[in-house]
Amino acid sequence: MKNFFKSTIILSVTAILGVYPLLMCGKVLGIQPTQVQPELTNQAYSFKLPTPRGAYQVGTTAYYLIDSSRKETYKSEIYDLTTRKLITNPPPTNRRELMVSVWYPAVSKSILKTAPYVDEGFALATADGFAPNLGVSPDKFTQLITRIIQTNAIPKASIANALKRYPIVIFSPGFGSTPRFYSNQIEQLASHGYVVVAITPTYEAPILFPGGRVITQSTIFNFSKANQTKIDSTFNEAVKIRAKDVSFVLDELARINRKDSQGIFTGRLDLNRVGIMGHSLGGDTAIEAMWRDGRIKAGINMDGGSYGTLLSSKNKSSLNRPFLVMSHDGADNALQLFYQRQKANAYRLTLRGSKHNTFMDFGLILPAFKAHSTAQPKSQIEQSIGSIKPQRAANIISAYTLAFFNQYLKGKNETLLKTPSPNYPEVVIESRNKHYF
Repeated sequence: MKNFFKSTIILSVTAILGVYPLLMCGKVLGIQPTQVQPELTNQAYSFKLPTPRGAYQVGTTAYYLIDSSRKETYKSEIYDLTTRKLITNPPPTNRRELMVSVWYPAVSKSILKTAPYVDEGFALATADGFAPNLGVSPDKFTQLITRIIQTNAIPKASIANALKRYPIVIFSPGFGSTPRFYSNQIEQLASHGYVVVAITPTYEAPILFPGGRVITQSTIFNFSKANQTKIDSTFNEAVKIRAKDVSFVLDELARINRKDSQGIFTGRLDLNRVGIMGHSLGGDTAIEAMWRDGRIKAGINMDGGSYGTLLSSKNKSSLNRPFLVMSHDGADNALQLFYQRQKANAYRLTLRGSKHNTFMDFGLILPAFKAHSTAQPKSQIEQSIGSIKPQRAANIISAYTLAFFNQYLKGKNETLLKTPSPNYPEVVIESRNKHYF
């Protein structure tokens, strides 16, 4: 494979392995959103993600949005996916551009075609960095995540008619990552009747925009010569930018709910029942977005760090809405201190045998990479997912995520949040001042 970029996006891999955030720790242009659909692939010879356990099939689509009220903060190299060459012309706008992927409860008579796991733009931009850490060649990495690993999501499927409107969960990924590395969790939520809206943080991770533009990671995140103060300020600013992205997307969802150009969500979104969740820097974003935007009723931080307004060591404020903190086994006290300040219904969960990457899809998709591995028996990413079995961890994380949002977005009485469960002995959960072991 020809080298797609002048410099490989190594930082995405470094961040996902837990080095940066955690251990250092509107009028829209183009009124009609542009649908971006990746090339479909045949399932016959694929590695498939676990089947969602909910009652619904899962549909997926995407929107390209521009926040004309905000000038873009970051800059980076931009490439043409077709020619694989640097684009020297100025971008079409200097406003904040976003790609928003949506998963939702669906009904479809045909399931022959499902969405690829990751788009080719992200794959090519990160292949040289990710591939060695997964024990495969860059070419094989790209082939695996764009063609072989398959999701359960059906592009542009009809939304299910069981309910008139569905609650919404905003999703924010870890730094340097794509929301698609959390597809299992997202599909599980959608199959249980949630519309999951994932925002890819532009310029933090490579992203494919309409017309084949691939936006790379901004050089502001190159910390090779930065001190701790510079690193902290950069990530604190990134969390604030992400939180503003969330508020903008909520505004856009209201517009889409009035009239969706794709014909899927008109009148089908319950904007009075909105939650948010995120992993790592995305978890910090969940806290920041809730603090800034009262439309968000409940939130989950999965193994986040210490960035954002409320996670500052000097800040004594709290959220006034329900929040769940999930942490890996042996995590630091940053989220514990935040949890102890909460006045509303607050929960803290620790998953025994887990590590930072347990909350991503890596454990589930590793067999696909191991089958094609040319490197050491245990890859670097494999070593970072913990000792708990990947499918077991995924089931536990999904169970508690679902229970939390069912309780606070659907009004269900979920005993899983209140008492220790014999079904999940790996879980240590605290609820306010009560401790369960």
